[in-house]
Amino acid sequence: MHRTIEPTILYFGTPVALITTLNEDGTANIAPMSSVWWLGWSCMLGLGAMGKTSENLIRSRECVINLPSQDQVEHVDRLALTTGKNPVPEKKISWGYRHEPDKFGRAGLTPAPSIVVAPPRIAECPVQMEGMVHDVRPFGKNVNANAFEVHIVRLHVEESLLIGDGPRPHIDPVKWRPLIMNFCRFFGIGEEVHSSRLAESDFMKLVANANGSNPASPPPTNLRA
Repeated sequence: MHRTIEPTILYFGTPVALITTLNEDGTANIAPMSSVWWLGWSCMLGLGAMGKTSENLIRSRECVINLPSQDQVEHVDRLALTTGKNPVPEKKISWGYRHEPDKFGRAGLTPAPSIVVAPPRIAECPVQMEGMVHDVRPFGKNVNANAFEVHIVRLHVEESLLIGDGPRPHIDPVKWRPLIMNFCRFFGIGEEVHSSRLAESDFMKLVANANGSNPASPPPTNLRA
């Protein structure tokens, strides 16, 4: 039997992402979030409009989407209830947020230079995606949030996660262990529960062949010039 309910939060969650952006003074900000999804070489980010990251993305149009594995959960948790915004909005103060100017130091993470965009990557994260904002719009009903459409211009992946020879290797889903936010609690993933007809289908082979002959080419490295 099902029950009709109205929980305090409707947040089934996705893989945790650490979004790095640049503040006005050139310092780096990190925002942990898990309202993100991908399609092709684009992704959608759902971020609160009061946060520093929304402000930075609207101003600079650049970011890095870093994906921690479950091994980095303690680093991610250290960023909880911190904000790069100063002064802290009154509503966030009431939620228990505090200003933290050094997010890298707070989390115990290491900045690494990006190739195309200005914000740094996070060295400890196994997957790092340099991105540029294509569009931004208000999102949701009775929610003070923005939806950002971001195009991925460079993808960096820890070599131990890759399978396949040649110029277009793939990420091994058996080795990749994303950190999952499930109703605001941290989870990893278990073993594969069933084989996938889609993964073994001709459709996936056609996609792979199409990408091999006509890949989605990232823009040139002088894109910000």
